[in-house]
Amino acid sequence: MGIQGNLSTMNVSDLLQFLAAGKKTGMLKFNRAKIVKQIFFESGLIIGSHSNDPKEYLGQLLIHYGKIDEPQLRTGLEVQRNSGGRLGEILVATKVLSQGEVLEVLRIRTLDIIYDLFLWEDAHFALHDNEPPPDFFFRIEIHPTKVIMDGVYRIDEWKRYRTLIPSDRTLLELGSGWTSSLNASTEVRQLLYLVDK
Repeated sequence: MGIQGNLSTMNVSDLLQFLAAGKKTGMLKFNRAKIVKQIFFESGLIIGSHSNDPKEYLGQLLIHYGKIDEPQLRTGLEVQRNSGGRLGEILVATKVLSQGEVLEVLRIRTLDIIYDLFLWEDAHFALHDNEPPPDFFFRIEIHPTKVIMDGVYRIDEWKRYRTLIPSDRTLLELGSGWTSSLNASTEVRQLLYLVDK
C-alpha cells in the first residue's frame, strides 16, 4: 500500500498530479459511505476507472445519453441474468447498439467516474501500488493534467450552478408565454409550444 488519507486534507487534483509526477502504476481507491471508486494508473497515465455507484452503471448511462430506452435495458439485463456476460456485449450481439456506440459511452463513463470525484469534499483514499485492473476493465490512456483541467472546470461550473439552483429538490417549469421571448420564427415558436404541451 502506498499513500492514504482523506480528501479533506489532500484533494483529487493534488493526488493526480502526485501520481503523474511519480509515474506511478497501481490503483487509487476512494471510499465514501457505500460508494467505492477506483482510478487505475500505468506509469503515471490514467488507464481507466471503476465505480459501484448505481448512477454510473453502463445501463443508466446508455439511457442518459439516449443510446437505448428503458425496455431495451430491461431486455438486455434479463438476457444478462439468464446467460451471464457483459451488458455492452449483449446489446451489440442483439444489434441494439454498435460496438462503437458502446465503446464511446464506456470512455465517457470512465472519465465521468473520475470527474465526479472532484465534487467530493470528504472521502478516504488509498493508493495500492502495482494493483492490476480487473478482467472486465475498459482501457483508455489519458494524461492526468487533462483530467485535472477538466475537473477544475467542472468544480467552477458546479459552483455557478449551485448559485442558481441551490437544492436538488428544486423543480423547474416554463413560465407562461415563454415562447414569445424567443428570438425565433413564428413557426419555431409554435412548434416549441406544441412540444411543451
